[in-house]
Amino acid sequence: MRIVSAALAAFILSVPAGAADILGFEVVNATYPSGSAQILNFYDGGLSSAGTGGVNYGISFSSNAVAVCLNSMTIICSNASTGGLVPTSRKGALGLASNGVAIMDFSTAYTGAVGFRYAIASGVAFIKAYDGVGGTGTQLANLPLFANATGCAAYSATLCTFGPGGLGFVTNARSLVFGGMAGGVVWDDITLGAGNDPLPPPALPVPEPAGWMLMLVGFALVGSRARKSHRHPELVSGPTASKTMKVRLAGGC
Repeated sequence: MRIVSAALAAFILSVPAGAADILGFEVVNATYPSGSAQILNFYDGGLSSAGTGGVNYGISFSSNAVAVCLNSMTIICSNASTGGLVPTSRKGALGLASNGVAIMDFSTAYTGAVGFRYAIASGVAFIKAYDGVGGTGTQLANLPLFANATGCAAYSATLCTFGPGGLGFVTNARSLVFGGMAGGVVWDDITLGAGNDPLPPPALPVPEPAGWMLMLVGFALVGSRARKSHRHPELVSGPTASKTMKVRLAGGC
């Protein structure tokens, strides 16, 4: 029983206690492939311009923030693609409807790390953090971003692949401002709670109830075999087992 308890405890400790909030922009657009819907209140309990809604993180976007449709090897809908590398999303990313900035507002002040993926074909883009909504107030952080996309011919995308980035730790941020050229930069997997560079891989999935049951049965079988081996030492391999067998043969039993 101790073996089962130890094994189960080790497994439970290996399951992540929690995960960061990740904005992947996957289903902002109503269909795939698609155009580029305005994100708006998709992550704030409301809807995008396409009428879709997502997890309510208390985050809204300005009208210049759009969900860019990402190319696959068989579907061409923009000039951007992850190139087959899929940290958390493969169909959508954050882009700009026109040159300038897109603003991401927090309904309540956010304190923590900010990570992301991005691709820039040429020129310079940036991410800034402010303690006021709408990119107002005191600037808390400013990160310039430079060209990193090499292009993926197989995906017909110049904005490919996406590199990792981190804005770092911000305190009491009320808005993030994304700036650059429309069609020249995309951001994806905006991660609140993880700002490492590169971003950590997605957390391992927690098993479904049926999976837990199978694992418990497996642990029970391991424990049962261990108890039988303890009760019948003659089943143990090695010199002891050989001596026991010889005694039995000599005794005729």
